[in-house]
Amino acid sequence: MRLASVAGVTPVSLASPERTADELAALMVRARGPEAAHDPGVRQSAEEAAELAHAHGAGLVAVVEHAAADPAVLVALVVVSDAPHGPDAAAELRRYLEGAAGPDIQDVTESCTEQGYPVVIADRIPAVEAGCQLQAVVVEPGGRRMAVFTLHSTTGRGWLELAGVLGRLVSSVAFG
Repeated sequence: MRLASVAGVTPVSLASPERTADELAALMVRARGPEAAHDPGVRQSAEEAAELAHAHGAGLVAVVEHAAADPAVLVALVVVSDAPHGPDAAAELRRYLEGAAGPDIQDVTESCTEQGYPVVIADRIPAVEAGCQLQAVVVEPGGRRMAVFTLHSTTGRGWLELAGVLGRLVSSVAFG
């Protein structure tokens, strides 16, 4: 899978979970300001994201920034299915997510990328914990791959702006 370089998306190293966490924390502190270095939640969030990313074989971990938002963490990976996707794979995924959606799932939509790939987007705003999560799944029509992007903001401040940055990145997906 190929992605365009998008302003506001800063990838970090995937050399090791420790290095990923260190770079995530440093970028989040840079974005939020020096006082964030004393916030234990920044380090904890970076470590949790790094561990999950490495455990699931992520191909991209990045900090997503916008001037009107607190930074968010992006984790992306490619999932390969056992059989090729049928022509209705994205619609089936959307219906499944809508049916399985708990109270935290605010919206599930379906669209297409600039390349014409179907994409399913789920917006999650937990009732009990702080923050927001957006998942975008780009389906390779007739293929076996899906690119899964998960954007997580611990504060939710500037969420729509961050979602817009993610949308520009997701729209650039090209399966090669």
